Amino acid sequence: MSKMKIISTPIFVACLLSISVLLVGGSLYWTMATQSIIQQNNSLALSKGPTSMSAGSTATDRRDYDTAVPKSVTETSPNSEQSDEGESLPATASSNQASGEQSSSKETQAQAEGTQAEGSQTQTEGSQTQSDESQSQLTGSQSAAESSSSPSGTPQMPAARTQSTTGIQVAGIMSEDLLPTPSPGSSETPVHSYYDANGNPPTAPGLAMRPRQFQPENGKMVYLTFDDGPYPSTTLKILAILAKENVQGTFFDVGHQVELNPDLLKAEYEQGNAIGNHTYSHNMAEVYKSPQAFLSDVKKAEDIIYNTIGIRPQIVRAPGGTVGNFNINYFNAVDAAGYLMEDWNVDSGDTDARLVPEAQLIHNVEQQIQGKSRVVILMHDLVGKSTTIQALPIIIEMLRKQDFAFGMLGSHVRPIVFPEGLHN
Repeated sequence: MSKMKIISTPIFVACLLSISVLLVGGSLYWTMATQSIIQQNNSLALSKGPTSMSAGSTATDRRDYDTAVPKSVTETSPNSEQSDEGESLPATASSNQASGEQSSSKETQAQAEGTQAEGSQTQTEGSQTQSDESQSQLTGSQSAAESSSSPSGTPQMPAARTQSTTGIQVAGIMSEDLLPTPSPGSSETPVHSYYDANGNPPTAPGLAMRPRQFQPENGKMVYLTFDDGPYPSTTLKILAILAKENVQGTFFDVGHQVELNPDLLKAEYEQGNAIGNHTYSHNMAEVYKSPQAFLSDVKKAEDIIYNTIGIRPQIVRAPGGTVGNFNINYFNAVDAAGYLMEDWNVDSGDTDARLVPEAQLIHNVEQQIQGKSRVVILMHDLVGKSTTIQALPIIIEMLRKQDFAFGMLGSHVRPIVFPEGLHN
């Protein structure tokens, strides 16, 4: 037994030594193999190009990366994805630093850029976000300002409408050009029913109408006037006739109709015709309640005309004319407001019935112009006045044959005024 123990002991030691040698050798071999695999993987990573390497080698600190790279770059989606995946970038950077000088130089550059930003690095995270928000707000404000300055609708007004005026304007005539209103005539003032050629006004007891300055007229003059419009079915046809005949007329427009047909008023004005005020409502029961009610209706129409074509007509025609509707109080109120009343001395009669025959209209005008050298003809561009349209070219031809020149009414043209109201 002792011999067996002596023999088995060396054998056991030898076996232990052999196993130890095998374990040590295998461990060394495994270590060498692992190192080889790691080196191969590093070489493969280097061969994939500088883009992913530079993304990781800029800095190991995330704030340094955001500071060194321009904002326009960090906001792009590919680089944002790289940053989000950047949890593995520092490890890649470490292996790149160990593998070559190219990676080292790029890191140095990134660190230099980080050093330049170091002074403001503490403020970068907060101030950069605030700057982005402020920049966005500024862009929005600029866009809003541009959209508000762009046209809108409201439609832009012509230059003539945007100019401020200090008085009533008609074809360039301002109320400052008017002479002062005189004192009312005494009880002994004689009744004189007309403006004379020198601009001296009508006179009567209690009447206070200012002198005017009227342009001289040479030869026979005729003024074609059209009331109660504008209406699409008639006004456009009358304008076409006037244009073809190369004459102008005077349109006494109703404010309510202008609201409905502003383009027709523009067409009248742009064609070179004169525009007069025929009240807003043409409601005789309302406008003749008092001089103040009349002026209120006139001024309402005036504002609409001004907002449409940029002028304030100074000439006014009373609905139905002044006869039977005006008295001295009306004349005084209208004159004090700077307006000039306009009646007529030739009536075509086109409102005597719903539809007066064309031949009758021509006859009415022909009979009433006899012996007159100044003629103001009343016609209407009301809806349905088809015979007025038919008679108009013939009336124009007839007037030319009698040597009438065609004119337009205005504040510098001597008006025709019915005398009856001056006696009340």
